[in-house]
Amino acid sequence: MTETSREGNNRLIVVLFGLMFVAVADNQMISPLLPDLMAAFAMGAGQAGLLVSVYAIAAAVVSFAIGPLSDRTGRRKMLIAALIVFTAATLLCGLAWDYASLVAFRAVTGAAAGALSLNITACIGDHYPYRRRGAAMGLVMSGYFAAMILGVPAGAFVAEAWSWRWAFGAFAGAGLLLWAPALVFLPSRDPAANLGGTGGSASAAPAIQRVSISNLVRSYGRFLTRTGPLAVIAASFLVSASTVGFITYVGTWLRDAYGLSTDWIGMVFLFSGLGALLGSPLAGYLSDRAGKRGVVVVSGLVMAGLLAAIPWITGLLAVVFAGFILTGIAGAFRHAPLQALVTAMASDEERGTLIALKNTVAEFGIAGGTALCGVLYVAFGYPSVGAACGVMAAAASVVILIWVREPGGPGGPGEPDGPGTPDESGEPGDSDPPGEPGDSVPPGEPGEPDPPAGPAEPGQT
Repeated sequence: MTETSREGNNRLIVVLFGLMFVAVADNQMISPLLPDLMAAFAMGAGQAGLLVSVYAIAAAVVSFAIGPLSDRTGRRKMLIAALIVFTAATLLCGLAWDYASLVAFRAVTGAAAGALSLNITACIGDHYPYRRRGAAMGLVMSGYFAAMILGVPAGAFVAEAWSWRWAFGAFAGAGLLLWAPALVFLPSRDPAANLGGTGGSASAAPAIQRVSISNLVRSYGRFLTRTGPLAVIAASFLVSASTVGFITYVGTWLRDAYGLSTDWIGMVFLFSGLGALLGSPLAGYLSDRAGKRGVVVVSGLVMAGLLAAIPWITGLLAVVFAGFILTGIAGAFRHAPLQALVTAMASDEERGTLIALKNTVAEFGIAGGTALCGVLYVAFGYPSVGAACGVMAAAASVVILIWVREPGGPGGPGEPDGPGTPDESGEPGDSDPPGEPGDSVPPGEPGEPDPPAGPAEPGQT
C-alpha cells in the first residue's frame, strides 16, 4: 500500500470525490433531459431508453475488460485516460447531430464512466490503510449522493435556461477542470514493483501477463474459488437488485397511492439523497471504529426492514417521507463500508480485477432486480416489490455475516499489507508487526496516513 503525506491524502480524496461527482451526475442527468432529447431527435420512448441501456452496457463491458489491465498499468494512468475520454465524449454528446451519433457518444461516455468507477474504488484501496479506509471511502462515495441531489438538478437547470446541449457542455467543462488536479495529485504506483524478487505471489502474477481472453478467464476465475471474494460479489448482486428494483417503481407507486405530482416525487428523492449525503462520511468514520463488516450487516438489515415496510404505509405521507430519509441513511451506511470491505478481499495487484468483477455482477443484479420487480408490481402491487427487495437486502447481510471475515477481526487475518496468497476467506496478508509502519496512528483516525517509512519491501503494500 503506497503511503503519502496527510496533505497528499486529503487532496487525493478531493480529486476522487470530483471524479465520482461528474461521472454520476452525467449518468443520472440523462433522465431529466430525455423529453428535450426526444423532441430534438424525434425519437420514441423505446429509443430514448436505449440511451440509458447503452451507457450501462458499455460501462459493464469495459469495466470487466480492463479490470486486470488496471492492476497491470496502475490506477493513475487509467483514471487520467478515462477522464480525458469522458470529457471528450460528454462534449460530443452536446454536439450530436442525430440520434445515432448521440447513442454512440453515450456508449463511449458510459465506457469511460465504468473505468472511472472501477479505478476510483481501487485507488482508495491502494492508498489508504484498511483501518482508515472506511472514512476515505465514505468521503469519496458522498460524491455519488452529491451528484444525485446537486449535479442532476444543476444539469436540468442549465438545460431549461439554455438548452440540453449546454447541459452536456457544462459537465464536459467540469471534467476538463479536473484534468490539472488529476495530473498533479493522483499518486503513481508501479503494480509490478511488488511482484519482483521473493515478494511476488502466484496469485498476483497473472496481473502482469498479457491481457487476453484466456487471461481474463484465469484472472476472474481464481476469485470464484475463494469464499471471501465470492461472498462480497454475491452480496453486491443482491444489494444492487434490491435497491434499484425498489427505486424503479417508487414514482409510480407514489403517484398511484398518494396522487403526487412529478415535482413532489422528486422531493422524495431529494430528501432521501440528503440523508445519504450526510450519512456517507459518518458511516465510513464509524465503520473504521466499529468494524466495516458489522456496519454493513446491521445497516443492511435496517434497509431490509424499511424496504419491506414502506409500501404498506397508507394515508401517512409524512411517515413515507421519513421512511425514505431513513432509507437513504441506511443505504449510505451500507455502501461505503461494503466498498471498503470489498477492497480488502484482494491484494493491490489483483484489487482492480475483483472490483471489476463485482461491478459487472452488480449490473446483472440491477437488470434482474428491475425485471423481477416489474413482474411483481404488475401482478401483486408495490407491497410485493418491497417484500422481495427486503428479502434480497436481508440475504446480502446474511451472506456478509456468515462468509466474510473482516481483516483484523475475530477469526480473521490482520490488516492486508501485501500480495501474499489469500487464505480461504480471500483476505490477503497479515497485519504489520508492532512497531512497523502503520502503527503510529491510532486506529480509526480518518485522513491521517502513517508517516512515510521509505520504500516498501517486496510483498509489502
